[in-house]
Amino acid sequence: MKDWQNLDSVSYKRSLVIGTLLGDAFSRRRDSDGRMKVGYAIVHSLAQADLVEWKARELGRCYGKQIKVHRDLVRNRAYFHLTQGRRLRVIHDWFHRGPKKVITEKIRFMDHPIGLSMLLCDDGSVRKRKKTHRDGTVYYLKPSITIATHGFDPDSVENLLRHIEHLCGAQGYVNPERRWRGGRLTEYNRISFNSENSRKLWEFVKKWIPQVPSMMSKFSYTAEYFGID
Repeated sequence: MKDWQNLDSVSYKRSLVIGTLLGDAFSRRRDSDGRMKVGYAIVHSLAQADLVEWKARELGRCYGKQIKVHRDLVRNRAYFHLTQGRRLRVIHDWFHRGPKKVITEKIRFMDHPIGLSMLLCDDGSVRKRKKTHRDGTVYYLKPSITIATHGFDPDSVENLLRHIEHLCGAQGYVNPERRWRGGRLTEYNRISFNSENSRKLWEFVKKWIPQVPSMMSKFSYTAEYFGID
């Protein structure tokens, strides 16, 4: 049994970076004073500036740096940049084929719940489905969690599905979405979990969801139904 509470462990730090990178963070190789480093950045809307602040504090703690969060009122975004050497470069190379993100077998190194919690914070959503009785009264079904994996190829999505099941036993399935874009019908992949598997997934990550208002609002129905303590 791993010591999940050790926030200075390699498992925690590595999983934190992988989870954010598979979500909304992006990275690229860059030459800095003759040394190959990685530029890493996180951008969210101002509505999630509290999450950006949390990520900046936590990554700064992990890497021993002061990370400044910038707010762009014109573009409605909060963001920060980080340049780091070998540790980030290795992770970048694990999950990129050229400029494109992929999920390889190296996903096994995202072995702490913080990684999956970061992915859910960025690309997860909670379905709150409403039903109506014959007498007109309304009730809600149990929450079901989905993960937007639009940017990944089918093999990457399957790798992620298998890893999530390995981590916490939650079995998901691919739910294709079709959208018109530029006059063409494009198919995207989305991972969905039924209510029972959503419970398993939530039990695994709930203690690692940042306790900031935007995330407490986002996962309020899941927390209400399945608990958060």
